[in-house]
Amino acid sequence: MGGIANSFYNLSTELSKNSELEVSFLCFNPFLHKKFQDLFSNITIYSPLVLQYFFIDFQEAKKNLKPHQFIVYLLIKFLSKIIGRNAIRSIFINNFYKGFSKTNFDVAISFSNDIPKSKTNLGCNDLVENVIKSKKKIAWIHNDLQELGFTKDYILSRYQGFNKVVTVSNYCKDAFEELAPEFKSKSYLVHNFISEHEIITKGNLENPYKKKSEKILVTVARIDNHQKRIDRILKSAKGLLEKGYDFQWYILGDGPDLKKLKEESKKLKLNQFVHFLGFKENPYPFIKNADCFVLSSAFEAQGMVLTESLILDTPVITTDFPAAKEFVKQNINGLISENSTESLYASLEQIFTNKELLSTFRENCRNNKMKLSDEAIKEFNTLL
Repeated sequence: MGGIANSFYNLSTELSKNSELEVSFLCFNPFLHKKFQDLFSNITIYSPLVLQYFFIDFQEAKKNLKPHQFIVYLLIKFLSKIIGRNAIRSIFINNFYKGFSKTNFDVAISFSNDIPKSKTNLGCNDLVENVIKSKKKIAWIHNDLQELGFTKDYILSRYQGFNKVVTVSNYCKDAFEELAPEFKSKSYLVHNFISEHEIITKGNLENPYKKKSEKILVTVARIDNHQKRIDRILKSAKGLLEKGYDFQWYILGDGPDLKKLKEESKKLKLNQFVHFLGFKENPYPFIKNADCFVLSSAFEAQGMVLTESLILDTPVITTDFPAAKEFVKQNINGLISENSTESLYASLEQIFTNKELLSTFRENCRNNKMKLSDEAIKEFNTLL
């Protein structure tokens, strides 16, 4: 779930249509969401048991592994606590796992980046750099480099073995090259692939909203307060209610802070106005039929969901992060607030006090349709 998974799914769907490409996935975790099932007929998917031991969580292991496999899993988890999760993953991948070493690919892509700030090693970089044989090795970076904790020394050491490094927005590309000008020749921009036709088709399904109100607001995000700042939504909703504004706010998504935020919403007596709906396989009817999409994040690399909203002609209100200005045009198709709760609330209040604002934004969206898929696939082909 989340932006990286959606980006991966969208790109994979497009690549599976190209008969000139033979595509293989190596998944550390094979228990994929059912939305990925339609890719299986065109793409070979590997998920070796030896890698699952190191990357699946306890509940998945308990549910899916055989008894003797589960014992091995528990032993590895015990060693991870002693040695450290990152250390044992790195030791195993770099020294023992040779599952793909006999296959020589044209291109190998590490699609998930490590997070140096939290010392999280996701294993993709190690596997592509040190195990897989290929003519070209490419690494992806999906988020704000500063927020991830990237430094010059980290980039020069971590990406030494890669031929190319991809970022997903102009801002992130500039940040990468500013931190490590030595690797400027390796730096490439590939926007997240978004299929306008698929989004519009899925958005045209039945209107999911039953309650009537002056404004329907929607937010689709991973419920991770550190980045997505859903707490700003609760505080803003409370302020709007105290001013007497009529609205229903729907929040779609799952994540580590869902329970805590639902409890906070209850304490603030927002349950009749703010609705946590959990993960929805198809969020697009919710976006299309809302009056406004709201993004409250502290930081983003691209913010795919903003683009998806504008494709559906739904105006947006977003906190300010550098890449937002690549898609959201201030006072034309939406509002960009300063990156604070107070400023987000002030932008929200504008759409209640100025009755024509959202209608104007929506009309501007219709008259200036976003067309990004061709650009993204062209960038990807140039990369290859």
